[in-house]
This record gives sequence, structure tokens and C-alpha cells, in this order.
Amino acid sequence: MIPTVPELPADVQALKERLAAFVEREVYPLEQRVAEAGRIEDARVDELRRKARAEGFSMLNMPEEAGGGALSMLGQVALEEESGKATNGLGFAVLDRGPAELWDIATPEQRERYVAPILRGEFREAWAVTEPGAGSDVSALAATAERDGDEWVLNGEKWFVTSEGEPGFYLVLAVGEGEQLLFIVPRGAPGLELARTPGFLHDPYLDHHPELVLRDCRVPDANRIPEGGGEGAREWFLVERLFIAARCCGAAARSLDLARAYALEREAFGVRIAEHQGVSFQLADSLTELLAARLLTYHAAAAFDTEPDRKVVHGKVAMAKLYASEAAGRIVDRALQVLGGRGYMTESPVARFYREVRVDRIWEGTSEIQRLIVSRGLLKRGVETYLR
Repeated sequence: MIPTVPELPADVQALKERLAAFVEREVYPLEQRVAEAGRIEDARVDELRRKARAEGFSMLNMPEEAGGGALSMLGQVALEEESGKATNGLGFAVLDRGPAELWDIATPEQRERYVAPILRGEFREAWAVTEPGAGSDVSALAATAERDGDEWVLNGEKWFVTSEGEPGFYLVLAVGEGEQLLFIVPRGAPGLELARTPGFLHDPYLDHHPELVLRDCRVPDANRIPEGGGEGAREWFLVERLFIAARCCGAAARSLDLARAYALEREAFGVRIAEHQGVSFQLADSLTELLAARLLTYHAAAAFDTEPDRKVVHGKVAMAKLYASEAAGRIVDRALQVLGGRGYMTESPVARFYREVRVDRIWEGTSEIQRLIVSRGLLKRGVETYLR
């Protein structure tokens, strides 16, 4: 039986504490520089990434045979929680994760040609799944893949592609021969066009979300992931949803800590505002929701590691993402209210979190999609299945 509140191993706890200190020491000052400049400087991010690699924070999710840390999902979630305390997406440069989901389904030649350079830090990959008419509902994909000899011809549009700078290749999900197929499409492939890179509410942000157009884009059959398709994409979504929940816990914890400190310092009507119930009750609600979100997220991570029924894991991860992302929105909103005008200035981390955590209820599956997953699982398997 999965422990409701799993305990972190001593080595993971020590790594989590080291990462927390690193984020505070190296990332928080960089955040302020970004706030002042209104942009992210690539050279400084590269320096941050090098420092993080030197500290041993990179590729911890990859298996040992790939040279990674083979960290459990519970351990990864504990670290993602700390990276979530960074704004502007800078935590992604600290916990530089490898494409473990791709490693699991790629051929040996694909691993060597495309995954190995990522592990060496030469470039990163980008998943191209979402389309103008297919977001959370991946079954509505319109992109097509047609076999032509030993090649595939891809056509379609991809939106909201998560890409930090210029990726080495895109993982494109398309429909071909009656099923969903996954392809490695190198940057610069003939027929692959970067249509535009729209701005988003959370900018300046480390990741960009360009729109791609594939017009008779040809890739060799060797670039098709033989065991990928919809199942490979679903596993990627599963991991990302869990990491979103963890980062939401981190963002909420930092915001609440800042609100608490300000409430103990700021005076109004002759007393510290923390002594007014209008403030203290907001802090109490936030702490309660934060603990609930954190416990649910850690529980889902433990289920990921030990629960044999993947459908049950999907349900628990959906609950974690749903609750943590919505709770984070409420907690950050309350923190900004406690901070007042100071919290609304972009120099405040809470102001940045306010615009950043909103998307966590949308990407990698909206809150509504998570509720569908949870409700369908409940109706099919009953209550007790999800309480174990």
C-alpha cells in the first residue's frame, strides 16, 4: 500500500536542501535583474545552467544507463517543488531534465543521435503536440503523416510548443495509418516552418511557445518513434502534470512566506496587520491549502513509483495537478492582497507569480480535463481505489 504521506529518503532530503540554498543564492538575484531589465539575458541563463550542472542538479531524471541520476519520481517532485520557488521559469535552467520519456521509447540509434547530445548539454528537445483545434483533447489531432517509401510526409500546425531557445529537434505527434504516430523532426527540416512566437502573460519567461507549420515536411522512417504515438505523449503529459503540481506548491510556499513576513512587519491602525483577522485568516487558509496540495502531490509521486495500475496513477496525478494549480492561484492572490501595493509591483516575486501560476490551470491539460479524468476513474473503479 502506498503511504499517504511518503517520507523522503535522507539523500533526497539533503539534495532538496542544497537545491533550496542554490535557488536562493543564485536565482533570486537573477530574478531581480530580469525584473529591472524586462528581459532574460541568455548569457546569464547559460551561466546559471553551468553552475547547476556543476552542483549535480542536472539529468537526475535519466536512467543510470544514460548517465543520469535515476532519481525516483518522489525525489524528482521534491526537487521540482524547490525549482518552483523561482519566477520567470528560471527553475528550468537549474533542474535541467533529460527526455526520459523519449529514452524509454526510442531506438538505440535514435538515443545515440538525438538523446545523447541533450545529455551532453548541446541542445534540448521540444514537444509539438497541441494544435489549433486539439489541445487537452489529443484525440482531435488533425496533423497527418503519410508514408512515401522510406519517408513520411507530415502536414499540419502545432501551437504552444514549449521551447527554450532553439531546440535541436521537435517531437511531432501526427495521425498516420489509422493511429497516432510520433516523429523526430530536426530543426531546419525542409517543410518545417516557424510561423511565429507569440507573447504570453507570463513573459519574460525562460520558455517560449512558438507556432509551427508543417508543409509536406519529409522525415525518414528512421525518425519515427516505433513505440511512441499517443501512449508516448500520454506518459509525457503524466510526468509534466505532476511536475506542474510540485512547482505550484513551491510558488505558493514562497508567496505565503513573503506575505507572512510582511504581515508581521506592516502596521495599520496601531497594530501589525497580522493581528487583524482579515489578514490572519487569509494566511491560515493559505497554509491549510498549501499543506493539502503538497501532501496530495507527494502521494501522487509515490503512486507513480509504486502503483502498478497506470490508470490509477493517472487519476491521482490529475487530482494533484487540479488541486495544486487551483490552490496556488488562490494562495498567490491572497498573498498579493496582504502585500497590497507593494505586492503589485513587478519587483515583487508575488506579482510575478500572480501572472505565472495562472497558466498552470491550462497547460498540459486544463482543470476541466483533470476533473474528467478523476470523475471517470471514480465512476469506474470506486472511491477506495484512490484512497489507498
